[in-house]
Amino acid sequence: MSKSQHWYDRTGAAVFEVPKAKGGGTRPTTIADARKLGLYPSVTTVLGVLDKPQLMDWKLAQVSNWCHGNPPQDNEGVDSYARRATDGAFQQVSDAADLGTAIHAALESHFKGDPVPDGYDAYVYPVSCLIEKEGIKFREHELRLVNVRDGYAGTTDAVFTDGIGFNGILDFKSRKTKPGQPCTPWETEPMQIAAYCVAKFGRIHHNTTGANVYISTTEKGRVEIVNYSATQLEEAWDAFQAALKLWQYLKGYKPPIA
Repeated sequence: MSKSQHWYDRTGAAVFEVPKAKGGGTRPTTIADARKLGLYPSVTTVLGVLDKPQLMDWKLAQVSNWCHGNPPQDNEGVDSYARRATDGAFQQVSDAADLGTAIHAALESHFKGDPVPDGYDAYVYPVSCLIEKEGIKFREHELRLVNVRDGYAGTTDAVFTDGIGFNGILDFKSRKTKPGQPCTPWETEPMQIAAYCVAKFGRIHHNTTGANVYISTTEKGRVEIVNYSATQLEEAWDAFQAALKLWQYLKGYKPPIA
């Protein structure tokens, strides 16, 4: 699984890669590069500092399941088998990430009035119907946000106004679902929305709102929305600030304010 970190400059431009010192080409941006260039970590990079027991249990289950069906080959060493098991177990994660990226791109095209790529109507149309039903009006799409004061950045799917005039941040999430089981946010997802809200609006106001729209990749046509109130976002913002301070302490780095 990729462990690359995402970085942005002060203008919100993505700096995910930097030129190699020798041989041409580029390489993933490191925290050493960030220090030199004064870059801002993404919200997801910051949240990577948190322990995620449910995610770890899931990862272990993927590796165990793969190993059960793929025993070591003749004379295969432990290290070689371990690498093969890890690569094999998480290939589905890479495939799911690619599908999620494609669904996001299709949604962005639709809501900007551009044609939807072939094969993605089954994902886009139910989302469009849900957005209309909820009375949501999109104001901006794929917006780069930088919080210079606190020291982080990121890209959110949409800034929106809801049916009663509250302003907020909305992010789409592709999710493998099971029939009859509701979509519940992972612990960090409201924190991500709260961080984007503060980066966009300056703080959590009494009329700030937020939402995650979950798009099932295993039950085509299934979409669900989870809304966050200002109170929930304030609590999530407090939690994100704690994670941010922990990240800055462990990395020994806080982007410059000026």
